[in-house]
Amino acid sequence: MEAGDLTDDELASECVRQTGTVRSALLEELFRRHYVRVARWCLRYTNDRESAADLAQDVFLKAHRNFDSYRGQARFSTWLYSIARNEAINRSVRRGPLMEDSELLADVATLDEGPDAAAARGQRDQRLREFLFKTLDRTERTVFTLHYGNDMPLETITRLLHLENASGAKAFIVSARRKLARASNRLRVKGDEL
Repeated sequence: MEAGDLTDDELASECVRQTGTVRSALLEELFRRHYVRVARWCLRYTNDRESAADLAQDVFLKAHRNFDSYRGQARFSTWLYSIARNEAINRSVRRGPLMEDSELLADVATLDEGPDAAAARGQRDQRLREFLFKTLDRTERTVFTLHYGNDMPLETITRLLHLENASGAKAFIVSARRKLARASNRLRVKGDEL
């Protein structure tokens, strides 16, 4: 079977089993599949093409160097986007934030959409981002996005964000869900939509 016929997760599993040039070729195929989407995510984060290209390059370099840490417990795309998120956070810490977290709602579930479908969703996505930004505080938005948008486990988010409260990320999810439910009910009462 050709590498192009395998799903991302099958290809990643095969990379784990292989070594040398075979492994390098399989990794190249994985990275080729995701490069445009990662670069687009980086552009949304940096709002600058040159900075986005640098960030994307750093993401793939780190993914290549740390591929041995991929265990297959999450989708390959989730693992890759957690690296992208970490690199972006590290860059923000070093240089200061480039934009609000509400702009970082990268919809991993919709990465395979074509431009027409993405354009059709654009307005609704913007309303959703504004709704989340108005309703949740920064930490709640970040935890909510990582958990529901990137399928990241709560324990991982707790470690990633260095949350030291007793319940970790779970407390922020519970709080966010309550706030979103109340805000959604207020919208319904007014007759508004997201």
